[in-house]
Amino acid sequence: MRNKIITHFHLKRSNPGTTKEAVIYLRLTVNGERAEISTDRKIDPAKWNLATERVNNKNGRSEAAKLINPYLNNLISKVENYLFNDDRVTAHQIICGLKGVSSSTKTLFEAYECHIASIEKQAGVIYTASTVKKYKYSFNSLKRYTKDIKLTDLGYSFVSGYHYYMRVTEGLLHNAAAKNIKNLYKVINVAIRNRWLPDNPFKDFSCTFINPTRHYLTENEIDKLVNKNLTIDRLIKVRDMFVFQIYTSLSFIDMFDLTPDNIEIGVNGKEWLVSSRKKTGNRLSIPLLPRAKVILDKYRSSSDKRLLPVCSNQRFNGYLKEIADICGIKKNLTSHIGRHTFATTVTLSKGIPIETVSVWKNRSTLPSLLFLIIPSYCIRSPLSTLK
Repeated sequence: MRNKIITHFHLKRSNPGTTKEAVIYLRLTVNGERAEISTDRKIDPAKWNLATERVNNKNGRSEAAKLINPYLNNLISKVENYLFNDDRVTAHQIICGLKGVSSSTKTLFEAYECHIASIEKQAGVIYTASTVKKYKYSFNSLKRYTKDIKLTDLGYSFVSGYHYYMRVTEGLLHNAAAKNIKNLYKVINVAIRNRWLPDNPFKDFSCTFINPTRHYLTENEIDKLVNKNLTIDRLIKVRDMFVFQIYTSLSFIDMFDLTPDNIEIGVNGKEWLVSSRKKTGNRLSIPLLPRAKVILDKYRSSSDKRLLPVCSNQRFNGYLKEIADICGIKKNLTSHIGRHTFATTVTLSKGIPIETVSVWKNRSTLPSLLFLIIPSYCIRSPLSTLK
């Protein structure tokens, strides 16, 4: 089988204006796939011949031409050796050969398994158990799409085909497919650092995450939730936990992990929640607003080490859907909606500047300014008990 290979040398300045010299790059187009590699050779563009794609050698006296041109000719000779290769080759395979890493036989599945094994060892220290679970989910998705393949055989067509498979065959939404692609990119980057690959074969493929529309509850909907007379114990507890999120902005896992050690008395003499975000490690310092305090006082006498009776995340979101139906709320309630309600209805709509909310979102802290603005809203209805 004859492979179709096109070569082209061109110049590229890494820092225009700082130096006269430019780096010489070799661009390869192999069976329709394009890639490029630096030759690690530099030349003044004024000495470069665009027609011959070599350094000018007037009267045979150019020292630069004598050093660089033979090197470029040797690269072309190495590339041409692949023309009559019995197997179909890719641009990245040729680049691996030019960089001296063509002996690597590592496969995609081996690289993926290696990465999962690595993060499993760090679970609970650097990575969470849910992160490991998500990588395993993405790996299973990949195995449904393809058989194992050498890393050096990967290219644009592979990742674009995988994306098409996820969207059309498996029916994944855009962000779900983008998450699997992101995890695959992480594995590829690890492979590059381990020198199993010279560069990212997917670098020309784009699949960015699209921020979804964030829903939140209005004041009226919050009141419906708080004042509804629920009779089922599991729904009462989940409703209380959700309202607690609305008035603290805590994520599900951060609320789940709360212990008595996370309660401190602030400089204003009131109780504050002090912890660190599980996801980012950023410090949390949140004033305990009246409605949140009612809930905390209701459950803190429990003998459990945790402050709140939080069920699993799956059950939590499932029960919230039941609660929404009972309360006549037409929105799809989730743990994230509770956090977003805090950032909108409980803060911005009460006069707290967007700059203050932004600082809180980025640094996980809230100033005691909240106590000056919010209580008048929080204590509007009876709070001795939640119905």
